[in-house]
Amino acid sequence: MDRIFKLHWFGNNEITENQIFTMAFLIVIVFVLSILIFIAVKRQKANKTPNAAILMVESMITKADNYASDLSENRLDKANPFFISLFIFLFFGNLLSLFGLAPLGSALSAVLAATFVVWLTTMGLNLIYQKFSFLIKLINPLEVAGNFSPLISLTFRMFGNIVGGVVLITLLHAFLNNIWIKIIKVDGNNPLATINPAGILITPFLNLYFDLFAGAIQAFVFMTLTISYWMQAAEVSIKEKHKKKIKEWKKEVLKRKEARLSAN
Repeated sequence: MDRIFKLHWFGNNEITENQIFTMAFLIVIVFVLSILIFIAVKRQKANKTPNAAILMVESMITKADNYASDLSENRLDKANPFFISLFIFLFFGNLLSLFGLAPLGSALSAVLAATFVVWLTTMGLNLIYQKFSFLIKLINPLEVAGNFSPLISLTFRMFGNIVGGVVLITLLHAFLNNIWIKIIKVDGNNPLATINPAGILITPFLNLYFDLFAGAIQAFVFMTLTISYWMQAAEVSIKEKHKKKIKEWKKEVLKRKEARLSAN
C-alpha cells in the first residue's frame, strides 16, 4: 500500500520497493522478537506474576493454538507451530508496508513459495492416508484439476487482495492530487502540489485498513485454508473408520468375555 510513514531507509526507492529487502527485514524482525520473548520468558520467576507483555503474547499463542487444534479436531496438533508461524510471517510481511517497505503479499513469487509448501504437504498427506487409492483417483482429469486448484486459489487470493489495495490507494492518491492541483492552480511539480489536505486526512485510514486489517484477514484466511486442506488430506475413508470401529467393538467384546470368565 501507499505508506503512512514514508521512510526512505537508504535514499533509494529501488530498495524499498523490492520485496526481497522486505523478506530480509521481516526475517530479522521475527528473529529478534523471538529472542526477546524467549529471554523475557526465561527471566520470569515462578513466584511472581508475569508482566502484561508476556501475558498478552501467551494469550495470543494459546488462542491460536486452540483454534488450530479445534479446526483440525486435534489431528494436526504437531503442525500447530507451523500454522502460527505462517500467520505471523504473512501478517508482519504485509504490515511492513506501513513503514515504507513493499508488502510481502505483492510479491507473487513469495506468496507462491508459501502456497507451494502448503500444497506439497497436502499431496504428501494424501499419499500417506489414502495410499494407492489417491493415485488411482488422479487418473480422472477432474481430480487432477481439483488437486492443483489450491495451488492457484491460495496464491492469487493473497496476491490479488494485496495488489488490489495498492492499486486502489494509488488511484485515490492520483485523483485527490489532481483535484488539489486544480483548486490551487499550480503546476504538478510545485512543492505545494504535494501537500494535499484531503489525501492527508483520508488515505491514512485506508492505509490502516488495507495494511493492518486486510493483511491480518488475508493471513488468517491463508492459515485457515491450510488447516482445512491438510485436514481433508488426512481424513480417513469411511471404510477405514468402520474397520477401526469393528476392531474396537471386538476388543470390548473380548474384554467382557474375559471379565465374565474370571468372575465365574
